[in-house]
This record gives sequence, structure tokens and C-alpha cells, in this order.
Amino acid sequence: MKRRRKLIVTLAVVALAILFLAVLMRRRDSVQLTKQIKLAPSPTNTVIDRPSVDLRTYKVALAKLENDRLALWSRYQRATTPSERNSIINQARESFERAVFDGVFPYWYGTKWDFNGTTERPGEGKIACGYFVATVLRDVGMRVQRTRLAQQASENIILSLTTNYHTKRFRQVPINSFVESVRSWGTGLYMVGLDVHVGFILNRDGEVYFIHSSYVDPYCVVIERGVESQILGASRYRVLGKISEDDDLILKWLRSDPFMTRDAAT
Repeated sequence: MKRRRKLIVTLAVVALAILFLAVLMRRRDSVQLTKQIKLAPSPTNTVIDRPSVDLRTYKVALAKLENDRLALWSRYQRATTPSERNSIINQARESFERAVFDGVFPYWYGTKWDFNGTTERPGEGKIACGYFVATVLRDVGMRVQRTRLAQQASENIILSLTTNYHTKRFRQVPINSFVESVRSWGTGLYMVGLDVHVGFILNRDGEVYFIHSSYVDPYCVVIERGVESQILGASRYRVLGKISEDDDLILKWLRSDPFMTRDAAT
């Protein structure tokens, strides 16, 4: 009788040990899967980590963007009719959007944020929101005054690039309503100025993304769905400039004309 009880107790202990190990293994696998999901660079997830950037690859990408711009400008100069020129402007608009979103942004994801950050190298050092915007524009081929532009209030940054005609202002508008307004304005690349922040907005394939150097967790350059952005949602004032819609801006980019910075005095 005693042997049977001892055997039952031993089997029970072994069963509990096996169950405990199974729970630990499941928890470990769950944690690893959660980490993989969080770190997966996807347009619908905030990018919070990434491998180091190969700056040589970045320079090659920028050189290709510049060659594409020069080719479009050459075609524009050879165009003989308004229809031909308008067609090239529209092609340039699409090229400009792709250059920013697909050619430059991905290299910057994960670059650390700092209020005084001024790095010019993606993945190295730290960068503030204004310097992120100004550096991206410069690297894509716009002749902006990088330092001066980066230090302006967000609305002045936008109006240094485009006009009031291509700009809308929103005060005390809920984030869902704001995002819906962006959708209804149409696809394209925007710049948005907030109470104390600035970044890009992309309306593409029915989704609105916010791309910026974030001063909240994870404290780096991120892409996130606009409706889910803590910073975008908390701002009481938003000024939105649809920069890719502005034909004059696209033509200045093609011609490599300088963009003069608008400051508080102008």
C-alpha cells in the first residue's frame, strides 16, 4: 500500500514538472514571437529597430534619384507643347513621391531622435524632427537651406516649400476626422506641422501614414498609421501642406532651383 502511494506521489510530481516545463516553453516562444512582430519593418507597424545602414548603398540610391531627376528635366526642356510639359510634370510628381518614400525614408527608419540631433547620416547619431524633414528634402534633390529650414516653426517649414493654396489648417479636430480629411484630399506626399513637431504624411493605397523623428517611445524615426500616432493625435493644431500637388514645387525640384526659407520675420 505504501509503495503504491509513493509511486502515485512520484508520478504526480513528474507530471507537474512536465506541465511546468511546457508552460515555460510556451511562454518563451510567445515572447520571441511578440518580439519578432514588434521588430518587423512593415508600413503598418512602427519601426523600432533595424540593422545598421550601409552608407555606400545610400549614396548609390541618392545618385540614382539624381540621375532620374536630370533625365526628367532634360525631357522637360525638349518638350514643345504645354501638353507634353504637363505630362512630364505629372511623371516627375510620381518620381518625387517614390524618391522620398521608397528611396530615402527606409534608410532613416530607426535613426535615434534627440531634440538637438543634427546627423546627416541615416542610422548614425541622432536627429531632431526638423532636421529629419530638411535632410530628407535635401537628399532627394531639393535645394533647401538645411540648417535654417530645420530650425523654423513647422508652419514656416511648410510655407518655405509650398503656398497657402496647397495648405489646410485644422484646430481641435479629432484624429479620425483629420485622417479622413487627408484621405479625401487625395493620394500624395504631404508635410504636417503640429504644436511642437513636424513630419511627413503619405496618403497611399487607402492608408494614411505619418513618418517622423518621434520624441516619444521608441524615440527614433518611425512610420506609423496616422490614426494610431500618439503625437499626431495629441496635437491641437495641425497645418497640412500637400507638397506633391504643387506643380511649381515639382518644377523647382526638376530645375534644381533654390528654396528660400520663410522665417518668422517674413
